[in-house]
Amino acid sequence: MAHALSAAGPFRVVGHAGTDRQAMEQVPELDPDVVVVDLSRVTGGLDLVRWLRRQGSRAEVVIVAGAEDGQQRVALGAGARGYVLKEAGFEQLADAIRCAARGDFFVAGTGRDEAADYAAPWVEEQAPGGHITPRERELAVLLSDGYSSKEAAAILNISVRTADTHRASLMRKLGARNLAEVVKYCIRNGLVGT
Repeated sequence: MAHALSAAGPFRVVGHAGTDRQAMEQVPELDPDVVVVDLSRVTGGLDLVRWLRRQGSRAEVVIVAGAEDGQQRVALGAGARGYVLKEAGFEQLADAIRCAARGDFFVAGTGRDEAADYAAPWVEEQAPGGHITPRERELAVLLSDGYSSKEAAAILNISVRTADTHRASLMRKLGARNLAEVVKYCIRNGLVGT
């Protein structure tokens, strides 16, 4: 898989680990944009996803599974952004990686809107904290500039449901109770003018 990703163009493989412990040592040092976890090859793969979220890592996670085994919900609940079946092939994995890098969800066999809908219940269960994805940051700026979720969705070329899922995830990560707290985050981080 690593060789195919490296040869595929825009992807650059920066590390390889056989266990969750090896990955826990490498990820902070290598600081990847996306971590691909093959559940059939990495022992403790879902533990790794949970650990990355607890550490506040900016790395998004795509899970590759050997079979349809109901692990999608567990993976998304742990904090993964993508879930692909190994049999689906390289193109679907590449799509999942691109989606995760943008901060979007990807679940094998679903469209973009369905993936966001599928992920929504687990986004609601996430504890505060964690890395704000590029897509969540873009949405935060648009919301801070006074755009509605519907208007922001149109600007970002995503559905309103996807925008709402990103908004819920953003607010949960910030511990924000309302939009004013999202605006404060944007001002404090220089994302919008005062």
